[in-house]
Amino acid sequence: MNKLKRASHTLHTFTLSLLLVGCAMALPVAAQDRLAALAGDGSVMLRSPNGGLLVSLNPDRTLVPASLVKIPLAQVALTTLGEDFRFETHFYRNDSGDLLIRGLGDPFLVSEEIARIADTLAQRGLQQVRRLVMDDSAFEPDPDLPIERGTSQPFDARNSALAVNFNTVNLAWTADGRLITGEPQTPLTALAREFGAQLSPGDPQRINLGDDPRAGLRQAQQLFRLFLEESGITVSDASFNRNAVTDEWTLFYRHRSSRSLRDNLDGLLRYSNNFIANQLFLTLGAQESGYPATTEAARAALQQQLAELYGDSFGSDPQSLLMLEGSGLSRTQRSSAAGMMHILEVYKPYADLLPEVDGVLRKSGTLTGVYNFAGYIRGPDGLYPFVILTNQVVNKRAEILRLLQRQL
Repeated sequence: MNKLKRASHTLHTFTLSLLLVGCAMALPVAAQDRLAALAGDGSVMLRSPNGGLLVSLNPDRTLVPASLVKIPLAQVALTTLGEDFRFETHFYRNDSGDLLIRGLGDPFLVSEEIARIADTLAQRGLQQVRRLVMDDSAFEPDPDLPIERGTSQPFDARNSALAVNFNTVNLAWTADGRLITGEPQTPLTALAREFGAQLSPGDPQRINLGDDPRAGLRQAQQLFRLFLEESGITVSDASFNRNAVTDEWTLFYRHRSSRSLRDNLDGLLRYSNNFIANQLFLTLGAQESGYPATTEAARAALQQQLAELYGDSFGSDPQSLLMLEGSGLSRTQRSSAAGMMHILEVYKPYADLLPEVDGVLRKSGTLTGVYNFAGYIRGPDGLYPFVILTNQVVNKRAEILRLLQRQL
């Protein structure tokens, strides 16, 4: 079939689908032609607030979803963990006066949270610590997750059971070139100074802590030490210590995060944070199979939960939403517009967690050659779920979205 015949066949199939579904709204012929031209080999779907199918172009074609997978990840997390779920971090003591910090994957173990923890430990009578011991054994040592190694970009921060400030540091410089912290709530650690010394003075920047897991743990240890001392707790030995909890340790304090799962999802979706996404992804596996969390267990748990969300239809075509991790960086993941639309129908009670732009609650999915949108258009009678999947060289998703909006 030549290109002209294929284009004609695609347009005919698209037009026929609009005529057969009994639409509450049918696109004018000119709009149909324009949509088919913009989408090319991509997929577009639009439903009414009551579930009526309004637009359906290539609904079963599977394409790279990119960060759109954060929506089904959020739905599975809400279904499995509950919106009031809170991450924990455990603190142990031994007879030698050491304090062991066991991370359990809290993605929001940020400076403000650490300050609250330090105050609580002081209130519980902790006055002196010999050594701080870091325990990141709740996650497998090197999770099989799609990050680009060797870059300093914050969105490439490695995941860890014990990481502070998203496994990044925020650096800045004074007018005379002196290195300072890039955020007032976070003191400048010795490790942050080491990283800053490798950079040229310039604009403030947030960088990840590299590929070596010990760097992230060193930052966690140094930051905890500074906050403990601010709360009046002396730490006498500043050396780096990494070990897993054993029978010699006694649980001293079980900290529950001040942020609920809903709060975590707000940060995940509003900023498309890859680190939060895969912390949640690994945690889903641990909830199902126990610690240490592994990517294998997380994938199995995620696909099982997606199957339950879909019902019997999912089992017949798992490629309609194939998820291997939570960030969307993996190009081996696939979704059809129909598969993503099913998630949007289930996710509708949490639509307000998506960023809103010009009356559209939407999540973008972007990689080189991948330009997607999914979410809800606000209409006079409610929310219209939509999916735009375009794996093409030129980004036309915004124009497709405007075309759909004009029809409401």
